[in-house]
Amino acid sequence: MASVIEPVVDLSTLSLYKLKTNPIHSLESQNQRRKEVLKKQKEKREQQISQLRFLNLNESQSTDESEQQPQKPQWPPRKPRRNPSTICPIGMMLAEWLFSPPEDISSWFVLPCPRGHRCLVVVQSHRTQVFGKNGNPIRTIHTNLPRQTILYCIYDNRTSVYHIIDILMWNGQDYSTQIECQCRFYVLLSLNGDSRLGKQFDILPRFTFEQQNQWTQAEDGYLFYHPLGFYEEGYSPLVCWLQPFMIKEILGIELNYSIEKPSGYTNAQDYMIEEQSNRKEQQKSSRKKKDKFSHEEEQENVMSVDQ
Repeated sequence: MASVIEPVVDLSTLSLYKLKTNPIHSLESQNQRRKEVLKKQKEKREQQISQLRFLNLNESQSTDESEQQPQKPQWPPRKPRRNPSTICPIGMMLAEWLFSPPEDISSWFVLPCPRGHRCLVVVQSHRTQVFGKNGNPIRTIHTNLPRQTILYCIYDNRTSVYHIIDILMWNGQDYSTQIECQCRFYVLLSLNGDSRLGKQFDILPRFTFEQQNQWTQAEDGYLFYHPLGFYEEGYSPLVCWLQPFMIKEILGIELNYSIEKPSGYTNAQDYMIEEQSNRKEQQKSSRKKKDKFSHEEEQENVMSVDQ
């Protein structure tokens, strides 16, 4: 049976960035949605395996015919994409609040996260481009990473270090499509000590739920990854998030370091709802500023034409 991982993948074949919303009311059915996502993933994989078997059967039957008939060149020829370095080839996978502990939480991975900005580090050729959460390019940096590599990171501007959360592609090997989290993490951890990462990149430690006595201090919060989850852009119930002061309330775990709660904190649910509301207001404000800037820029262009 053919492997589900393609040996080399062109970054341009990956889906373009598309951010999904995360309504707070949907968190009430988080466990049910999680089951549905896992079910769809399983069905998708079974369908792909069936297709691969069918293709392999057809290929073996038509090999002689295809060798005798010369292949026609593609027409019209494909046009190269303009400025590929300014387009993020894949969207960012974002975490939902962990509204309640799932039944299988003991099998989940736990990642303590530092403060910083989420980003995708993309190497398409010789250039390493960093993209933000909205899919826009942030900066171009020099690295020793191999071509056709995509890393999901947290950038700490205090230390100029990219802390790696997940691996989506490495040296042309695609891990962003129908590859389970536990497989991606295994591949990522195997790169520990790889000289191509250098001092710019650091792989975040990850623990199991049962290793709670070993959880290191999280400056910002904890990410929780379901071991069977595929990488999918947008918010996913298979990746969840809690801040340190919520851990005891939601999971019943006493962390081994002192934690301060925010002023006026009542409970985790109220905090989540308030944060969600604040986030929506920030997004609206950001969109208004962007629209205003675009309008002013358009007016300037019109004026310059009139002149």
